[in-house]
Amino acid sequence: MRCIIDGLTHSGEGVARIEGKATFVPFTIPGETVDVKIVEEKKSFQRARLENVVNPSPDRVAPPCLYYFSCGGCSYQHVQYPRQLELKRQVVREALKRIGGIEIEVNPVLGMDNPWHYRNKVEWHTWQKSGQLVMGYYLNDSRRLMDISSCLLISSEMQEYSNFIREHGEELKLPDNCEIVVRQSSASRELMLIFIGSGASQIDFARMLNFREAASIYSIEEGISRLHYGDQTLPETLDGIDYQISPLSFFQVNHRQTEKMLGIIRDYVRLESSDNVLDAYCGTGSIALNLAGSARLVVGVEAFKSAVKDAKRNAFHNHVANCKFIKGPCEDIVPGLEEHFHAVILDPPRAGCKEKLLEAIIKNKPKKIIYVSCNPATLARDLAVLVQGQYAVEQVQPIDMFPQTSHVEVVCLLERA
Repeated sequence: MRCIIDGLTHSGEGVARIEGKATFVPFTIPGETVDVKIVEEKKSFQRARLENVVNPSPDRVAPPCLYYFSCGGCSYQHVQYPRQLELKRQVVREALKRIGGIEIEVNPVLGMDNPWHYRNKVEWHTWQKSGQLVMGYYLNDSRRLMDISSCLLISSEMQEYSNFIREHGEELKLPDNCEIVVRQSSASRELMLIFIGSGASQIDFARMLNFREAASIYSIEEGISRLHYGDQTLPETLDGIDYQISPLSFFQVNHRQTEKMLGIIRDYVRLESSDNVLDAYCGTGSIALNLAGSARLVVGVEAFKSAVKDAKRNAFHNHVANCKFIKGPCEDIVPGLEEHFHAVILDPPRAGCKEKLLEAIIKNKPKKIIYVSCNPATLARDLAVLVQGQYAVEQVQPIDMFPQTSHVEVVCLLERA
């Protein structure tokens, strides 16, 4: 069946119209003529498999990853990088208009000079298949594990240690159904290894250290974390501020792009020494501590206990005395805060903000709101609520935090009308 790709979904799939029905086709680029085979039919849409590219886009390239068409972790490796940035800008623009009813000029996406090997964290899964260890990623929307021996998004050091674990899993007494997290410091290049699952504490960690020393080795069983070797935290540095990262605390996976993002936030918020700032979903304090030197007080709120501990520790080690970190869900804590805030920073997970939180922020009447989002759809939904609450969207700046994938980070500036 032949069709023309004339659109794009937020997940990077091309969209065609076949007999009036929206048809989603992975690994295609708008403007291409392709042959497809329908593989799934629904009432209002259908999915198709790409069979042949009849008229390829001039932006089509051969993906360098051996696993690209099967893995599902990346969705844009078949597209030249400059066009990837254009497509992500288009996705943000269309989400704001279609979901939020917001029409605004979206700034060009800030890309990377080298859009490979940028991740400082990788999560592997294991499975025993016919007596052999399978170690890789889960395929999209499934629990099927794909054996992967190399990933072009992580560093050579992370890959080498991962391959050692894969090749010596039996000697290391690696348990079945184990999740392996490898984190790397961009500052020191040190590695933290985290093994999660039943039996993880029984791994032969001494044999592992004979291969290469790691800064830390943890096991986590039934929610209980145990340090087997090295330092409790992993050191990191952003814009001259030092951070200590616990095993499961959130920290942006792309160091270079995170520093760009922090610069944009500082530029948008333009604080004075008398200003109070709220950092909702503050994590380990990367934004809060970055703004503290220009503010009177920064209040960070975070639900994850270990992240709050990290944030307090980071403030102490950087001699920052004007940051206050509070543990709890933002929608429960923020409505009870007594401070009036000049600016509010929102950096929620993909699900976006709870309406209760947005109502509390509108009631506080900050002059500026900086909304940081990794999901254009929930961003558009929440911006619509803030616009109804007398805020105007002034700037929309996408950042390519996740090259080769369909994900895009967006920083929005809103000012009270």
